[in-house]
Amino acid sequence: MQPVQKIKANAEKTLLKAETSTSIGIASKDERDKLLTDVRKTREKEFSVLSGRDTLIHACLCYGGHGAIAASANIAPRLCSDIYDKFIEGDLKGSLEAQFNLAPLRMAFSLGSFPSVIKEALQLIGIDAGPSKAPIGPLSSEERNKLHTILTDLSLI
Repeated sequence: MQPVQKIKANAEKTLLKAETSTSIGIASKDERDKLLTDVRKTREKEFSVLSGRDTLIHACLCYGGHGAIAASANIAPRLCSDIYDKFIEGDLKGSLEAQFNLAPLRMAFSLGSFPSVIKEALQLIGIDAGPSKAPIGPLSSEERNKLHTILTDLSLI
């Protein structure tokens, strides 16, 4: 398997990669995801475009992308899968609703440094992921309470 490469991508580079036999896909993490508007040009090729932004999974699929690499799936796998599954079933409204439901969890990642929020969320739902390594520390009590509320609202606790 070819190693993962980090490149600054734009539509032209993506199309060039899609035409080569050595690349199998790209995960776009561009906040504006301008790249997604040109995804449709890769659809006829054996090339996958995945959203690297948890808040844009539905949009990526609508533009012709193939899925996502979502950090929030570690905490809410069923919710992330619902975005994809409902889209594939043709339930666009349900897919979008699942995307909107996921948003508060993804936005909660700003409560602390990576990966502390993910580790704290996993701990709160009963999965021991251990503490973050120094210099990253745990969330404050206030941040942990906010995260607990979000997880409760999502019925994950």
